[in-house]
Amino acid sequence: MIDPKSIKLPGLLQDWYGSPEAPSSHLSNDLAWLPEPLREWHELSSQWAKPLMTVKRMLPPESITLQDGKAVFMDDPGDAEWAFAPDSPLDVYEGTLYEGWEKCAESLPEFLVHNALFEAGYNATSRRYCYEVPEDLLPQLLTPMTEVAFGGWRWPSPGHRIFMGEGLVANMGPTQEDSAPFGGKPGYADIQIGSTDPTLLSYLDDIPDLNSVKAGLLG
Repeated sequence: MIDPKSIKLPGLLQDWYGSPEAPSSHLSNDLAWLPEPLREWHELSSQWAKPLMTVKRMLPPESITLQDGKAVFMDDPGDAEWAFAPDSPLDVYEGTLYEGWEKCAESLPEFLVHNALFEAGYNATSRRYCYEVPEDLLPQLLTPMTEVAFGGWRWPSPGHRIFMGEGLVANMGPTQEDSAPFGGKPGYADIQIGSTDPTLLSYLDDIPDLNSVKAGLLG
């Protein structure tokens, strides 16, 4: 497995989005109360014109406020939210608008790397998605990649994993059943693979059994 600490955000972002296009925008002193890793993320991501978040949304630093002991710094189009507490700024809490908070298994620095890698896969110029992939096909789909040993998060459901290789990143999670109780479908997984170069995805065309899998090409 790949140690998340070996993945540095500046290099990761340059690999996926190219060289910085502008100088870093430094946050004002009024935002010094925000955790240092979060401030660094905003200053670093400001160097690219293209949004680096498409699936979830990072709140603008000036919009982050403290409510009931938690400061929400990220959300998704649904009702999921992520927050920190000023008395434990490197801890990440996962929650929703309708449920309580649960401490994430990842610290804030690891969480930000995990999130950046996840978003890079969906921001990629070339993408493939495969639904209901039988477990015995997974090794072939993931051959060029190695799993990153992230602590894991609950969103969008438990059991999601992420893999990366040269110019490739795969987000994999359990296939969800189509009817109640909408749990995981045993023996199957959904995979989305993003790449910086469409030719790096050509190995998927050499997996004949994928013809019987719900698969598609994006980008």
